[in-house]
Amino acid sequence: MTIYAQLPIVAAIVVYIVDVSGFTQSWRDALARKLKVRELRPLKPFDCGQCMTWWTCLIYSICVDFSLLAVAESAALSLLSVTIAAALLFIREGSLWIF
Repeated sequence: MTIYAQLPIVAAIVVYIVDVSGFTQSWRDALARKLKVRELRPLKPFDCGQCMTWWTCLIYSICVDFSLLAVAESAALSLLSVTIAAALLFIREGSLWIF
């Protein structure tokens, strides 16, 4: 499987973890309780789906097979992170309706 087919999978995993699952919000809440503060400032890129998609895809493409096309695909996937999140939510709601 080429890197161009792997990057959308990486982007979908990152968007699921950051935006859909609520994992980042739960660790931010736990960290705020531990530090005894009311609310934490946004910690980009860790709680931003678009930023995290960009950096994860970029680092993955550098480690696997770096090319300008892979960088462009990383940028396009980070731009589409909101659309990917909506598609994942659509799949989840559709599967709940079916089952």
